[in-house]
Amino acid sequence: MKEHGLNAIRTASPITQSGLFSSPSRLLGEDYAPARSIYLTHIPAILVLTGLVTWIAGDEMAMVMAAAVASLVACYLLWEWLFREGPTRFSTILAMTLLLGYGLGAVNTWLTLPRGDLPLPAFLGLDEGVLARGMAAVLLSAAVLCFLGELYERPLFGREFRIPLDQPTYSLIYLGTLAIIIGYFTHSLDYGGVTNVFGEQQSVASALLSWILPPLAALAAAVFLASRKGVAKLLTGICTLILCVLLMTTGRRMVIYTAMEIIFALRLTGYRVKGAILKRALLVAALAGFVALGITVLMLLRLAANESGAGFHAPLSQRIQIAMTWVEDGTALKRATEANQANVQRRTFVLGFFSDVLEGSSRTTPALGRDLLALTSLAVPRVLNPDKDLYFSEEGLVDEVFGLTYRDAANSIITGGATDFGLPGVILYPLFMVCLMRFLIEIFARFLNPLPVSIVVLGAIFMLLQTEGTITTYWVTIRNEILFSIILLIFSRLPVIRLRS
Repeated sequence: MKEHGLNAIRTASPITQSGLFSSPSRLLGEDYAPARSIYLTHIPAILVLTGLVTWIAGDEMAMVMAAAVASLVACYLLWEWLFREGPTRFSTILAMTLLLGYGLGAVNTWLTLPRGDLPLPAFLGLDEGVLARGMAAVLLSAAVLCFLGELYERPLFGREFRIPLDQPTYSLIYLGTLAIIIGYFTHSLDYGGVTNVFGEQQSVASALLSWILPPLAALAAAVFLASRKGVAKLLTGICTLILCVLLMTTGRRMVIYTAMEIIFALRLTGYRVKGAILKRALLVAALAGFVALGITVLMLLRLAANESGAGFHAPLSQRIQIAMTWVEDGTALKRATEANQANVQRRTFVLGFFSDVLEGSSRTTPALGRDLLALTSLAVPRVLNPDKDLYFSEEGLVDEVFGLTYRDAANSIITGGATDFGLPGVILYPLFMVCLMRFLIEIFARFLNPLPVSIVVLGAIFMLLQTEGTITTYWVTIRNEILFSIILLIFSRLPVIRLRS
């Protein structure tokens, strides 16, 4: 009976016939995994029911239980995607990201933050009912993404798709690594990625290099592991090492999400670790070591900036010099560990800002699109939009419209939706961005070879894995995808220089 019902869903769903934005002989593959009943019924039902109960209860325990449910569902989605090679959909990834960021982040803070006998909302100076409704809204948004995504968005890659391990792939990795190195030597890239000062326009070239670094590192690592022995494998391994080291200067999230993308990119190259327990354990251990080392290095560089007296504006070279003195005197690991422990207790709680914005939108007329328009304007290069307001911030608009007092907060696609249209915006903004980004990928696939499109997809997935980020981040990603596609289209027309293995 259950199978009959699922077959009916498959028959009714557009993705099972020609697919969303279908085209003949699709370059990213056409062997799609069938729709999964657990994503159409079980997961959305759990999220919706938990969200409604949490909204009605409106207290701390309801918020914590909802966050726990969000965490469990998110971990299941992550495991299914990375380790069971589940279908890749923008909608499912964004749902997983929201649940991880808001749910697991809240659980972590609730469990680890020392606060005596005080409830967490009271300790943070927040209203428990507001937090509960905020957590409920996150679950509702994720439920809609899971359901509609599984029903209408076909997988990005067919099960037969593979990134070609050929000379153009190797050449792209070599040239991309060289461009990143030049970016650091010319200070287009620095600590945190793009060299950026508030109120000043960053160059498009810098933004493009910062955007391509994580997906290029993931591709290089996957290609290195999947390649046969020879000169190409050696050079790719060197590029992988360089890119991973440079990633350790950009941000903790960059390191963590790149490790996730490496696992995903391995699937696209055809590399398999199934049945090889030792190989799988070594891979996981290597990635865990990369993440642990990266987080340690990043914290040392952050502490070094405070030591220098220049704060955030301290150049990377000066940060490294100070950090090396701590390594030499043996205090580096202790400093980084203590700072990470203190930081992770409170930093993962990103629910407060979103909850206050959502509550404000229910009491006062929201911004009605002002946030979307202003943040979209920031993504347009100054040569095309010389009059844009470089000092605009979502927090400033929120403070103006809802009478709040935030100066810097954890922005996301749903804070933008709540700012402009309240709860309907929380539901619709993620759907709008997923549909737009997915439409562009299908357009790129009509004009580019599989490798360039794969890089663009990896860049988009990397951005979607990050909970925090304003609407501008989405538009900048789209802009970079277009620019990078043009560059790669030119690159694909260049003559190939072959190396002997």
